[in-house]
Amino acid sequence: MPQTILGIDIGTYSIKIAQLERSFKTFEFVQFYERKIQYNELLKPEESVSVTLQAMIDDLGLKWDQAICGYPGQKISSRIITLPFGSLKKIDQTLEFELESFIPFDLAQILIDYTILNSSKEASDILALYTLKEDFVRHLTLLQNCHVDPKIVTVEQAELLNLVHLGMVPPEGPYAILDIGHIKTNLTICRGKKLAFVRSISIGGKHLTESIQKKLNVPIDEAERMKIEMGQAPQEQGEVLDDLSKQVQAAFAETLEEWALNVRQALFAYQDKQGEPVEGLYLCGGTSRLPGLDRYLSIRLKQNVTHIDCTSFHFTKLGKVQSHRAMMPQGVALALRSVAAAGMPDINLRRGEFTFKGDVQKLGGTLRHVSIALGLILVMALAHFGVKYYVLSKKVATLNAQVTEMVKQILPTPPKQISSPAQALKLLQSEENKMHDRLNKLVDIQGITTLDMIKEISTKVPNRKEIKLDIEDVNIKGDKMSLAGRTDSFIAIDKIKAALESSPYFEKVTPSNVGKGIREDEVKFEMSLDLVPKGKKT
Repeated sequence: MPQTILGIDIGTYSIKIAQLERSFKTFEFVQFYERKIQYNELLKPEESVSVTLQAMIDDLGLKWDQAICGYPGQKISSRIITLPFGSLKKIDQTLEFELESFIPFDLAQILIDYTILNSSKEASDILALYTLKEDFVRHLTLLQNCHVDPKIVTVEQAELLNLVHLGMVPPEGPYAILDIGHIKTNLTICRGKKLAFVRSISIGGKHLTESIQKKLNVPIDEAERMKIEMGQAPQEQGEVLDDLSKQVQAAFAETLEEWALNVRQALFAYQDKQGEPVEGLYLCGGTSRLPGLDRYLSIRLKQNVTHIDCTSFHFTKLGKVQSHRAMMPQGVALALRSVAAAGMPDINLRRGEFTFKGDVQKLGGTLRHVSIALGLILVMALAHFGVKYYVLSKKVATLNAQVTEMVKQILPTPPKQISSPAQALKLLQSEENKMHDRLNKLVDIQGITTLDMIKEISTKVPNRKEIKLDIEDVNIKGDKMSLAGRTDSFIAIDKIKAALESSPYFEKVTPSNVGKGIREDEVKFEMSLDLVPKGKKT
């Protein structure tokens, strides 16, 4: 099942959200949203931002599996520190002490993270990034008030490298990405696919609007409209403009010059540190849409300048979004953090006391659900076994009653009450022992077993072709044996008597109680036989 990832880019002019759908093997950039922040005099700026973000979530029906948020670049300070070792453990132990001399605040007030730019056994170049905890708390509270609790809150400048790894084909040498926003410009310098330098310049589109307001003495809303409709970067002489457009362009000139100077100083700082110049610039952000800005920078900085177009990335599945192209990169870069390749900067300001606890809460909730489920299973199992036990107990009781009843029927003189199958078994074993004693006595008298006697009778009597014979009862007591049965004629009784008298085991065979049976061809009879003692047989 695909996961929904949101990259939330909160600016001071608008909020941008990039939506990625990630499956097991692939990911796609499927939606992009932007909404202007409506500031209200009755609300603090953070509250206005929170209201706008909540409205976006509600109006668009946004749901997500993971949200990754950027931390404003203007609130982040950075410094590159070289340490004489490459051990991560030693870096963790010493970095704060190295920074202490550069930071005009108590370390307890600072939230720090870092990424390693270059490392060997002998030395490491560390890019340290830090902000005031109170600023971070306000930013995190803003998000959580909208029920957005991001696992990752990262530094905007560092995350722009995700575009290079997953969407762009970068040059091999050093180059810079300029994200020109409303009140600041984030500058990220890379070499190939490695981060090298970051800086935030506190000049953006708002300052251009203010320069028009001051120069032309118009309301701020009118100045913003004029910037959008008539604004452009100063161009070479000879371009034909109307008077108002010339005034707007002239108002831009001083601010843009100051901005270009800050960019140039950042590029020189990198060149001084690394000994190689930046070879090109990539532009993005809302203010990068200012007409002629790319040509202006190319002339002022003597650089190749182009715009980043996220709609050209292979994983983009968007419709027509021409007006948003410049606004997408930061949000897309944040969302790409969820699929970024190994070796990328792992900056996350949610550390220490601000560590994301959602996984623990989810785990706790999952464990509670599992415990409840196991409890229900246990209750159901006990109920099942209880019912089974009850049913089986009833069956056992029924079987016990049947066994005792059968024993009563089998025994010739059963007791009035048999309380259990065990007692019945004991009685049967007693009767079996008595029977064995009687059989042994019989063998002592006759020298043959009862089975042999019955076999002898079966052998001696005429076969069924001559007579019909059904023996109903055989009884042996001591040296006497009696038979009871039915045959088909009185003559057959005489034949049976003669046959048995011919056996060496019997003597004095006497028929008795001879009479007609129920059916016409049926004669009932009884017959007594004296058993020949053991030593008398011939």
